[in-house]
Amino acid sequence: MELFIIRHGESVTNTSPTLLADGGLTERGRAQAKKVAVSMVGARLTHIFSSPLMRAIETAQPLARAVKLPVEVWLDAHEVWTGGGYRGPTTEQLAEMYPEIRFAEETESDPLGWHCPGGETSETGYLRANRLLERLRSRFTGDERVALFAHGALNRRLMLAALGMEYSNALRPFGDNGCVWWLGFEDGKMSIRYIGPAIPQLFQVVD
Repeated sequence: MELFIIRHGESVTNTSPTLLADGGLTERGRAQAKKVAVSMVGARLTHIFSSPLMRAIETAQPLARAVKLPVEVWLDAHEVWTGGGYRGPTTEQLAEMYPEIRFAEETESDPLGWHCPGGETSETGYLRANRLLERLRSRFTGDERVALFAHGALNRRLMLAALGMEYSNALRPFGDNGCVWWLGFEDGKMSIRYIGPAIPQLFQVVD
């Protein structure tokens, strides 16, 4: 599996002076999402996944439309959230807002909206990230090329889990808005092929 972990574009949550659980992209964030689409259109993706948070879905949208793939939403791919419990839109509301999205077969519709329990710590966020990574690695064992649109703190924990490092490790991979991390998994080994901003020449230069 080739795995592309992508941080969402700039959102209202990034620019707000107060802590917000969810929000869409800013104008700058939408431009970053378009840049991600241009960068990733040549990646020969087979699957696109996203956090249920609006900023991640909206970043995935331009790419999904360009390569004509649905965006499968994983509810447990939300950001590491230290605040109080949060209720997002229902799955029906999300599907109406974003026609490109699909949900895993086991996803249950909650009439109150999907639930983020909050109160996460660095350790519990890492454990969740590790479960996400294992879910991907167990599902995709061949030459699939998978994009996951998620968040800064969660992505860092995904990288630590991929590297076999503890959650308390001081490693801070570059992960600005719209950043792409390109990881390869084969025969029990992991390769890192790119970490940096989305650039149009990514696949002409590296692939």
